[in-house]
Amino acid sequence: MRKFALVFSSLVLAMAACGSDATPDATAGESTTGVEDTPVAVDGEDLYKRTVLVSNGGCITCHSLTPDTVLVGPSLAEIGRIAAERVPGTTGRDYLLQSIVNPDAFVVAGFEPGRMPTNWAEGLSDDEIAAIVDYMMSLGAE
Repeated sequence: MRKFALVFSSLVLAMAACGSDATPDATAGESTTGVEDTPVAVDGEDLYKRTVLVSNGGCITCHSLTPDTVLVGPSLAEIGRIAAERVPGTTGRDYLLQSIVNPDAFVVAGFEPGRMPTNWAEGLSDDEIAAIVDYMMSLGAE
């Protein structure tokens, strides 16, 4: 019986230490008007680097941060610097936001449409998406 208790305790501790890739809530609470009462810091780099995000492979699973390294989608090295150059008349921030919430709106030459999941806006809050965009805008920024 003592051996069972030790094994069980070890298992519980191991499970607790593993944590979860579940997406954190972006806000502590929302008012009835939809305006956030108490914002909670959202770390775009943390969200970007998760291997599982909204039941999909996370950003880092398919997009390398190393120049010219293609995993599934295009490398996002320096994307903060080059995003505004991708679509004339579109800001870098808008380009990245649109690329997350409607991935087939702008498909980089040499890549197929339909490869990137389309449910990010359903599974991530506006604050989480904004945090990811902020992080990507910092990549290659001077």
